Amino acid sequence: MNSDRFKNYQEDVKHLVLDFESMERHGDSRYFDVDQMETIIDFYLDTADGDMLEKSVRYGESLFPASNEIRLRRVHLLCFKERYKEALALLNQLEEMEPDNTDVLYALGVVHSALDQPRKAIQCYLQAAQDGYELGLIFSNIADEYAVMSQFAQARNYYRKALKENPNDEHALYELANCYEDDGLNDRWISFYDHFVKEHPYSKVAWFCLGEGYLSVQLYEKAIDAYQYALAIDTTYYFAYLQLSVCYCALGQYYKASSILQESLDYAEDKAYVLFRIADIMKQDNNLVVSNIYYLKALKEDPCYAEAWHALSLNYSMMQDYSAAIDAAKKALKTDMESPLYLTTLALIYADSGDTDNASRIFDLAIPYYSDFEHGWIAYADFLISQGRYQEAIEALSQGLPDCEMVTEFNKRLALCYYHCGMRNMLYNAVRACIYDDPNGEKLLLEYCPELGDDLDVMNIIDSHRQESLSN
Repeated sequence: MNSDRFKNYQEDVKHLVLDFESMERHGDSRYFDVDQMETIIDFYLDTADGDMLEKSVRYGESLFPASNEIRLRRVHLLCFKERYKEALALLNQLEEMEPDNTDVLYALGVVHSALDQPRKAIQCYLQAAQDGYELGLIFSNIADEYAVMSQFAQARNYYRKALKENPNDEHALYELANCYEDDGLNDRWISFYDHFVKEHPYSKVAWFCLGEGYLSVQLYEKAIDAYQYALAIDTTYYFAYLQLSVCYCALGQYYKASSILQESLDYAEDKAYVLFRIADIMKQDNNLVVSNIYYLKALKEDPCYAEAWHALSLNYSMMQDYSAAIDAAKKALKTDMESPLYLTTLALIYADSGDTDNASRIFDLAIPYYSDFEHGWIAYADFLISQGRYQEAIEALSQGLPDCEMVTEFNKRLALCYYHCGMRNMLYNAVRACIYDDPNGEKLLLEYCPELGDDLDVMNIIDSHRQESLSN
């Protein structure tokens, strides 16, 4: 029997639970009073032992069929099994018998929340709050429901109420910061947490959230100070290490950023992810050799880490080690054979290596997955343009254009293709689309296709647009 499950419980709870389990193993029956049964059931609920939870509830009901407290614990069992409609039906019965029972009202709020009925959940929580019991938890739950409905002002109000009741409510601290972020209230975000840490200087989460506020407005040095305070309180605070590394990267201090992540490895559950982040930082610092070492370390931790295989393939390609790049790209693709990103990357590596036949073959496999991946159409068009296959590039770009957001990127390529195919009217349309829909469209078009600067008809269109812009 695993004794660790009792480490947060008193000896009397341990003895009750072990007595119950001994009875179950031997097929015996014995009497527990109602308080004892509630204690036993609550232990299994707290430790998420679904099998014993069901057995204890059933036994409790056999001893005390009229006990509403035991029936309420059946509600918890039903919620544990995600059978919320059954839980709601039972709660409605209990509410009829005890309309002022705070536990029933609170449970009704939880069930309505699970059924995606936030307004009903709020009403139940408000009723449960009337007796002043567990106000911090109830206010936090109400705030969660308002946040679900994107009513962030109300959510902030209730998270603040929750924190007045319980300043140690880490959930409320995190979620309040998210609400400030969602409404773009950066100054109020920073002001609240700056005041909060003065009143509660040992709240690591409050310091962390203050750091997040400073990070959101790019005050990196102040963010660093806040994260370091959080780590001074708790050296195992993994997320503070991650955000510290973000700040140091933003300041161009890549060695410091990677060192911080190295420190976090002792506290990280997902070491592969941390090593992946270090590899990315080394790549930002243009140190591809060291970057590869860390991608490989991440893959040693998790051989199925597709993003690491993909990033490694890009590094090898940049180093012109195409054999290694192709091998890594294939391993990334093996984890998701329908990934348009991984297929496109493999195709481009083949193209860069000079293997246009395999590049064309992989692009053919990728195209069916490009409906939501406009970078794929652009990559395919660039591949075709590089081979002078302008008409095929036009067909590819035309397929992706109707649903794309990168309109200028598509149209500047179309303009180049129309120019080389002698399709003058279509060329003029593509030029107009570039310069009228994007304030930087003219610059992007002429940088991509400088030969258009020598085309009088095209330049007349551009000059006409310039004059219109000046007159407006």
